[in-house]
Amino acid sequence: MNSHLIEKALKIKLNQDQIEKFQKYYKHLVDFNTHTNLTRITDEKEVYIKHFLDSVLISNLVDFNEINTICDMGAGAGFPSVPLLIVFPHLKVTIVESQIKRVKFLNELQEILGITFEVVHERAEVYAKNNLNKFDCVTARALGELNLILEYGIPMLKVNGYFIAPKGSKYQEEIAHAQNALKVLQSEIVKISTFDLIEESGFRANILIKKRAHVSGYPREYARIVKKPL
Repeated sequence: MNSHLIEKALKIKLNQDQIEKFQKYYKHLVDFNTHTNLTRITDEKEVYIKHFLDSVLISNLVDFNEINTICDMGAGAGFPSVPLLIVFPHLKVTIVESQIKRVKFLNELQEILGITFEVVHERAEVYAKNNLNKFDCVTARALGELNLILEYGIPMLKVNGYFIAPKGSKYQEEIAHAQNALKVLQSEIVKISTFDLIEESGFRANILIKKRAHVSGYPREYARIVKKPL
């Protein structure tokens, strides 16, 4: 059973309900993917490693039992927030997703899994403007370069909240480009977890960033962000 991959990595024991939720998640993902492209990864073991396991491993950065609210920007098919919600059911999850096909998938997923999370059909920077200082944690798995997504995400954090950025092999380059954004947004990198996913499934660098103080005026309008990134 592929759920043991998650148990082994996190050193936890999933209950039967959690195991079944991951199974239903996989089935709905593959079924929906037959008519609407969500992922190129459809092999069951690959989905468990590259989507489910990859998502929950960000919980190794910080104690998720101490986090109550999390915003996932551009989650696509729900990664990393929905796997995290299955493992940590106390979380109050908000997913901000701009593509309506993905919103439809996520709303159906709630019904299938019998869990509740908020799905907002909106661009991340627009949502952020109206939801400042709101979340304990913000994450974005595949939304864009670090210096850009920091401007979306950091303003939504409470002071001392955490931004988690899962990145790949070019993470050092992205960090270098994000130094000014970190400075302007009064945030700092407090931990970086680098590792290879099992079965040669790819390199990961999970970056943990802490918000030290709130800075007014961010995020800026999208056109300004793109034209002149921090």
